[in-house]
Amino acid sequence: MSQIRDETPGGGSAAEEHYIVVSTDSHVGPSVKEQLRDYCDSKYLKDFDRFVEGMEAHGLLSFRSSEAARPGEEETWSLGPSQAERFGKSAGIRNADQVSLRFLQRSYEQSLMPGLQDHPARLADMDKSGVAADVIFHGGLNGQSIPFSTTGLISWGDSTFNHLEPVGVRIYNRWLADFVSEAPERHAGIAHIPISDPEACVREVEWAAAAGLRGVNLPAPRGDFPMLNEPVWEPLWAACADAGLSLNTHGGGGEHYPYQGQGAQAIYMMETAWRTRRGVWVMILSGVFQRHPALKLVLTEQWMDWAPGVMADMDGLYTGSSGATLRAAMPKPPSEYFMENCYIGASFMANWEAKAGIEHDLALNVMWGDDYPHAEGTWPHTREAMQATFWDIDPAFTKQYIGNTAIDVYGLDPAKLEKVAARICPTVSELTTPATPPEGEVAGLYAFRAGPGSFV
Repeated sequence: MSQIRDETPGGGSAAEEHYIVVSTDSHVGPSVKEQLRDYCDSKYLKDFDRFVEGMEAHGLLSFRSSEAARPGEEETWSLGPSQAERFGKSAGIRNADQVSLRFLQRSYEQSLMPGLQDHPARLADMDKSGVAADVIFHGGLNGQSIPFSTTGLISWGDSTFNHLEPVGVRIYNRWLADFVSEAPERHAGIAHIPISDPEACVREVEWAAAAGLRGVNLPAPRGDFPMLNEPVWEPLWAACADAGLSLNTHGGGGEHYPYQGQGAQAIYMMETAWRTRRGVWVMILSGVFQRHPALKLVLTEQWMDWAPGVMADMDGLYTGSSGATLRAAMPKPPSEYFMENCYIGASFMANWEAKAGIEHDLALNVMWGDDYPHAEGTWPHTREAMQATFWDIDPAFTKQYIGNTAIDVYGLDPAKLEKVAARICPTVSELTTPATPPEGEVAGLYAFRAGPGSFV
């Protein structure tokens, strides 16, 4: 667990100090056809091209090529109601007919962001937002998948290619390593692993660490790979701990049921967060962090209001009539392992969440993120979102939320980031100025939630 730092870099006054802002939730979506093919070994190129053909014939890429070619239309237009619904369905947004028009429009517009694929464009967007460094996940909502993927964050996949999952993961990770190497001090790339093959996962972690990536994507528990308390995963936990790479579970994963009918989207939203964070109690209660005390788990885009209740429930099991085996295996109550080994990427954190984190002694475990460039995130209102969240929060806690903890978790260099921050990041005085939500944009911008509650 991180320690609060209250120093003022550069010797300036507290009001003039620039925060070091690290977003722990951002996305890329490299073009499979144009950017990833060069990373594919020649013996797999025929399979790669077949995957691309299938990907282009399905989902968002198919929608974009047909809809954008309509007379008088361009890729930059804002979708009408019927087009927006078709876009949502083709992009993998479940029950798009139950999602607001403006959210679908923003999702489409932001799926076209050059920064999903182009490094200079990404840095320009980070500078505009005041973000010194970002943690990068796949999943740009732009129709691009990880090669040979069978599932992913709103991307197309085909089980025909199951056996090539390790190949596709390495293709993407190689591209990501090159992408972040253009400004390594400003990025923490999250490597994917071939979750269907635990031994291959270990090899990929070792490669990722050597290649300069700073974390590992751990899918939320699903039925198609062993439960996270199974002994088969022990080498993976050890490899991540030894390499200093955190495990990262992004929101939206886990088992996906065919949510349909009245209220389907709301039901999905109620359940998806629970499914995604199941791994935290599976790993704690099975003693993973007792055996691997250096291991870190980050739950990204997970809000944070659930954590106190989960810790209380786990501690109740530990001390109660069902806890004899837990007490024999773990000398500390589960909540202590949570506080020492687990972190919450509370993307687009709202003001009430920042206050709740302090109230529940979670300020050292919670990290802010902008979710670039997703529609529910803060782009292009990131500076206003930070103002709205932190304007009345003690700067010592704000420093932890928006930078210091992430620097420790992802092994970033604070000295190098201080130089970036002095050029682009907001000052203490800027973030202690109240902000009003951007007019007409508050619907779907989670950072401006009045709370309590996770949704808008």
